[in-house]
Amino acid sequence: MPGGLLDVTPALAPERAALLELLRGLSAQDWERPTECPEWTVKGLVLHVLGDDLSLLWRQRDASLDGLTLYAIDHPGVTFRALLDGFNEQWVTASTFLSVELVLELLRSVGEWSDSFYREVGLDTVARESVGLFANSEPSPYWQVMAREYVERFVHQSQVRRAVGAPELEGVLVTWAARVTAHLFAAWLVEYSAAPGSTIGFEVEGAGSWTLRAHDGRWHVDGDSGDADALVTIPVVVAVRALSRGVALDELWDQLVITGDASLARGALDTFLPLLIQP
Repeated sequence: MPGGLLDVTPALAPERAALLELLRGLSAQDWERPTECPEWTVKGLVLHVLGDDLSLLWRQRDASLDGLTLYAIDHPGVTFRALLDGFNEQWVTASTFLSVELVLELLRSVGEWSDSFYREVGLDTVARESVGLFANSEPSPYWQVMAREYVERFVHQSQVRRAVGAPELEGVLVTWAARVTAHLFAAWLVEYSAAPGSTIGFEVEGAGSWTLRAHDGRWHVDGDSGDADALVTIPVVVAVRALSRGVALDELWDQLVITGDASLARGALDTFLPLLIQP
């Protein structure tokens, strides 16, 4: 697969623990604060995270008919995006009556269940779904499913933190988000033409650096950025917001530092940045 295989299972439990620690410290007023997701309060966004966890378990672990398909039966002719938005909104609305205490308990339990499933299923096992986030239209291996879910959890926790004025995520959790992003970068360059052996360094200050290498018509993720032909650096001041869809495209372009072959780097970024900051 473009970008190589990545095992994010070590990051899942620590991210959930950080989320639960954050949520347990919120006041009643904090749960009602607006978020960057215009229709949802903090509680609505957290319920969305819980709904994602439940949906993944029933369709992946238990091989049950997924909720989106069930929703589509009653909404024929609707686009996929509209189906996804409608299903998510339906779940959040229906589950709003859940108490904060019950939401926290369910997040803890479902997090443990999904963590156990992902550790047992096998990284190369092919799932029943494609992971479009990795520019993949075919059934995807579970390592891509897990990486997608980690990014989604990281994004939504960051949005909650910004909504309540809590400190940004830091340390290893940011490194994991940056590592997944490097693999996403490689995956989305599948149609970006460059001379074989071309290399683009991708650095997120404070989190790590990786090299994207063109080989056999694909881009692969190597170790440290080293002596790459071009180097793209996301400064630490904007790193977490960039990794969690909390920065506008124009602002991110202004903050990026590009050295080396600017043409190679800018062409690749034109392909990838709209995905990185999509709502």
